[in-house]
Amino acid sequence: MSVLMLNNFPTDCPFNEKGPFISLFLTTHIHSQESKNDRIVFKNLITQAKEKLIADYNKIEIEEFLDPLYTLEKESPFWSFNQAGLAIFLNEKNCYIYRLPFEINNQITYSDRINFKPLIRMFQNIVHFYILALNRDYFKLYEVNGKSIEPIKLDPSILVKAKDVIGDQRTEKFNTVGGFSTPGVQGITHGHGGKKDDIDIDTEKYVRYVEQTVHIHLTKDKPLPIVLVSLPKTHILYRKINKNKYLYEKGVIKSPDSMTNEELLEECTKLIENVFADELKRLTDRARKSIELSKASEDIHQIVKSIKSKQVETLFLIDDRKLYGYVDWEKQTVEVNKKSDTDIFEEFAEKIILDGKQIYVVDKDWLKVGSGILAQFY
Repeated sequence: MSVLMLNNFPTDCPFNEKGPFISLFLTTHIHSQESKNDRIVFKNLITQAKEKLIADYNKIEIEEFLDPLYTLEKESPFWSFNQAGLAIFLNEKNCYIYRLPFEINNQITYSDRINFKPLIRMFQNIVHFYILALNRDYFKLYEVNGKSIEPIKLDPSILVKAKDVIGDQRTEKFNTVGGFSTPGVQGITHGHGGKKDDIDIDTEKYVRYVEQTVHIHLTKDKPLPIVLVSLPKTHILYRKINKNKYLYEKGVIKSPDSMTNEELLEECTKLIENVFADELKRLTDRARKSIELSKASEDIHQIVKSIKSKQVETLFLIDDRKLYGYVDWEKQTVEVNKKSDTDIFEEFAEKIILDGKQIYVVDKDWLKVGSGILAQFY
């Protein structure tokens, strides 16, 4: 049996692997003392898993099935690299593991399919972006993924200080950006202005250089949103010059020098999460209003037909709502049955994800549909 570390939900999620599956979710901690407690909770969840397997396996088979979990529980190095949570999917062939940047409720399920629904909401909220911390003298770049922030190490040939970029001739034109050619950059000429004019011209040169550097060395190869952190004057100038479509529509108007990395992370994450929440609320309201126009539906029987015919643009699910039963995709029918261990909503979600369509898990106060599910059509 193989233990596989996964990183990119939903693209690497084992949707099509054969069950049955144990799906285990666990909140974890970075500090060693708390990590010891995590292992105790994990051991208790393994005990719960044993109880769930009794109906289908004998004692020897149960031990073989759960052997990867026993091994993980004993491996100290495994618990030394925790983030905020774990998601583990175990079948008879493989053990699939996600380290999660957000906390998750401790739980365990046993069914023919993986229980991945808790990951939808978590990964739809994961923020992955760059921070450009900019002032008139130098810039710094960071990559944020979830709750982690890492400084980006640029090639030594790339200049980061304004004095190195502009050089001694403070207002002469420049044609190179960190060792690469930038044709089309025009020199700036001016008359006999004062020192303030020279400073403004030099700042503009430097900001143009930074904007091009960010594009060529970051977003060109790995496009992510960029959150700009700078004081008001530099902020306005950068946005005036910017041609990079990945620059976030809002930024943090503060001196980056006044904040620690942790404060940068908190400010920028809050900004993006608030904008995401507003956008998700707008999408949800639009879908709900579309019911009257027959461009959306909360009826599970209509939704299964629409998913099968690939007419669904976006699927919305109420958080923590489940509906057990069976789906016959050939006949395009749904049978609700409380004795089933298949969550119909999760099966719908899997189809939507595999079709490359969008799916969101939202609060019931936002969705406001009795069925717990809403499909927006094309």
